[in-house]
Amino acid sequence: MLACVALGWTNHQIGEDLGITTETVKSYLRSAMRKLVARSRMEAVVAARRFGLLP
Repeated sequence: MLACVALGWTNHQIGEDLGITTETVKSYLRSAMRKLVARSRMEAVVAARRFGLLP
C-alpha cells in the first residue's frame, strides 16, 4: 500500500487496484503511519524507505 502512495496514487486508486474500499485503505494507512511514527502519507513513505521496507 505504501508503495502505491509513493507512486502518488489516491486512496480511491489504491482501493480499486487492491479490491478494497477507500475506508479500508484509509484504515491501513493510518495503522502504517502510526507504526512508522509518521504524521503524513509522505512521512510514512520516507520512514518506510529508511527502514528498508520500500525501494
